Amino acid sequence: MNAVLTIALPFFALIFTGMLAGRTRLMPGETISGLNTFVFFFALPALLFSSIADAPVEDLRDPALFLAWLLPGLVLFGLTYWLAGLVFGGGAGKRAIQALAASFANVGFVGLPLVIAALGTGATPAAAVVIVVDTAILIGVATAIIEVDRGGRGGLGRAVRTATLGVVRNPLIVASVLGVGVSVATVPLPEPVFAYLELLGSAAGPAALFALGATLARQPLGEQAVETGLLVVLKLVVHPLLVWGATVMLGVPPVGQAALIIMASLPVAANVYVLAQRYQVNVSGASSVILVSTVFAVATVSLVLHLLLS
Repeated sequence: MNAVLTIALPFFALIFTGMLAGRTRLMPGETISGLNTFVFFFALPALLFSSIADAPVEDLRDPALFLAWLLPGLVLFGLTYWLAGLVFGGGAGKRAIQALAASFANVGFVGLPLVIAALGTGATPAAAVVIVVDTAILIGVATAIIEVDRGGRGGLGRAVRTATLGVVRNPLIVASVLGVGVSVATVPLPEPVFAYLELLGSAAGPAALFALGATLARQPLGEQAVETGLLVVLKLVVHPLLVWGATVMLGVPPVGQAALIIMASLPVAANVYVLAQRYQVNVSGASSVILVSTVFAVATVSLVLHLLLS
């Protein structure tokens, strides 16, 4: 219970503080946009790079970490895609957004600061794996399905180019790759550089959570109660159970196992809404499931932390 009170609740309290601020004149749209830019392009990459660069090399070479996150994600994506077509109908693009919502956790803005606060920097390799897999593979698969479903507008070739550019331009992936390079090279960062990165990265947690809340406050709440409820259950209940099973079967070390399970218990990432808005596919449904999953994730993350850390 102490872990819940000292780690999980303050994190989600910051999100809801941001949501309250986002409803007032204190946080106009351009202010929220600027805060998101600072977090995504500066604070989070600094935190990720410095943590990975300081991690032992052997922690970055464990294929079980990749498989324990990738396999449940792909299984859940495929299951949701099939189930959404069976229950709700709709085109392939809409089902791709629904499948992504069920399998794509908010690791950047919530998960990375949370697992480091709860487990220490030993959880960083697992967080890096999740960011790379979700961004490079799950978003890539969803984008490819949407592009092909659009038909005659670029098809699979455009989907591959779009996904590749998205990966290359993602500062979190760039920071992860550079951090791995420094760790493998076993060249310590100069003390002033490391101090600068730690100072910048220390702003990532509170700024990311506040910015997420302010962003969610501006998103419309749709009316698809059944769709939203199903996707929230898949994301907050089924996803953690699948990841837990995979970590047990693959023998993931305790810290990595705890980090992956915590991150699977997180709400849906805002990237799902961004992708839906970009292609104008199920935008209202995406915003609803992000908002509702964020509210209910208070309970799921608190429960997981209590079970893992008590």
